[in-house]
Amino acid sequence: MELREMGELLFIEKLKREAPENPPQVVKGIGDDAAVLKGEGGMLLLATTDMMVEGVHFTLDTASPEEVGYKALAANLSDIAAMGGIPQSALISLGLSPQQEVEWAQGLYRGLFHCAGEFQVSLVGGDTVSSPLTILNIALLGEVEEDRCLYREGANPGDLILVTGELGGSAAYLDYLLHPSALSEGSLPPGVLEHLRRRHFRPIPRVREMRAATIPGGITSAIDISDGLASELHHLACSSGKGMLVEAERLPLSPGVERMATLYKKDPLEYALYGGEDYEILFTCHPQRVSSVIGAIQKATSTPVTVIGQVLSSGRGVFIKRGEAAEPLKPGGYEHLR
Repeated sequence: MELREMGELLFIEKLKREAPENPPQVVKGIGDDAAVLKGEGGMLLLATTDMMVEGVHFTLDTASPEEVGYKALAANLSDIAAMGGIPQSALISLGLSPQQEVEWAQGLYRGLFHCAGEFQVSLVGGDTVSSPLTILNIALLGEVEEDRCLYREGANPGDLILVTGELGGSAAYLDYLLHPSALSEGSLPPGVLEHLRRRHFRPIPRVREMRAATIPGGITSAIDISDGLASELHHLACSSGKGMLVEAERLPLSPGVERMATLYKKDPLEYALYGGEDYEILFTCHPQRVSSVIGAIQKATSTPVTVIGQVLSSGRGVFIKRGEAAEPLKPGGYEHLR
């Protein structure tokens, strides 16, 4: 069997079943946004890693080196945010062609330094190797209090489903990068295309939002949206063993997404559900604590938070309601190795 027949997710599940049993200091291993290890003084250690490969995640002719560096670290920060954690230290492994310009490599590190500075992350080491393609891998360490750590499992019947920020903007801009000729001058209001570019190349990891949100008895499960809302909903539903229902009309679309969908002959919900790389946080919350959680986030930041659905009292799987009718929501989203 070839890897493309199995796909990334089934391959990971296979490795998870075959991996040696974790020692006692591992609180959570494979299967969440970050690994969780026992720490000291009531703290847990968080560890995550993420890779960006030229031709898969970016191209040198569409992304600036600063954008590549910034986005690579932001993607890791989003994983720590989904756990309710505090990012601390990062190791950078970089594969570069010997023919690459020094100025480009310096620009990539400027992007890394910029993102690290915004979120008080120390860049403490790494490795650089020769490679025919540009490859950037980051290992990020963080910490979180034992009673504030968030996991993918834990959703309960009656919990509300919420999402930070906006959806679909990154995927919409990717369509523009792939087919720029479809967008003529005046197709979008001023500033919208630049906003979508920032959504794609400079996503804002919701670290501050989720630190503010972890109030007692509130959030019951969480995940970051890297592969698309539909995929992440299925992860939460499967991890918690519950059914979930979301309402299409409640999904907070990025400005310009509906217009982009018209230009590219797509359903605007396709960008939000299956596009990926929004790096928002999807989470479930006890219904009596929703107002407190939203209030805490908005007191700390200006980020909007939207209730998009509810955890069901019976059944499994994920459903989407369009108008008065509800139907199963296929997982979809981006999956490596397919």
